[in-house]
Amino acid sequence: MKLTFTSVLFGLILILAGCSGQAETSTENQLDALIENYPEVKTELEKLPEEFRSEVTFPDMETIPLDVSDVEAVAETKFEPYGIDVYYAEDEKRLNVMIKDQKGIDSSIEETNQELDHEMKGFYSEAEDGHLLTMTWESKNENARYKVVGFTPSGEASAFTKEDMVEISNSIIQQRE
Repeated sequence: MKLTFTSVLFGLILILAGCSGQAETSTENQLDALIENYPEVKTELEKLPEEFRSEVTFPDMETIPLDVSDVEAVAETKFEPYGIDVYYAEDEKRLNVMIKDQKGIDSSIEETNQELDHEMKGFYSEAEDGHLLTMTWESKNENARYKVVGFTPSGEASAFTKEDMVEISNSIIQQRE
């Protein structure tokens, strides 16, 4: 009887350990998965200075409340500060993730109204009757500014909530820790 109980307990511990490991790796390689599925993202990333590329982090696809059918990326390299915009789309609904190089620029976010993971603070806003939701925050090292924008065309039910925007933002922040 003791042996059976011990075996069952050991089995449960192994299962739980396996599940916790999966949760950690789900956010580890979002950039690699994005590049593999959308090679044009890699092309745009390679246009950025290598020093800035280390700041580039994208959300866990599982946190995006869209059935993403297309991903596009545009590197901003013509003028400083550099940046990259990545657009996740489902029909006309879009999630835009914008990352701007802030190294050496004194441009901290004046007002924050949203607590994020790892003691980060961001600024959340809504416009267009809840069809345009935005979350902005600075990286801990203040070398990058992240902006996540959820857009749903008017006349459609909003595809994003404040909770979605926080979850998407936190998935980026968690990968940077």
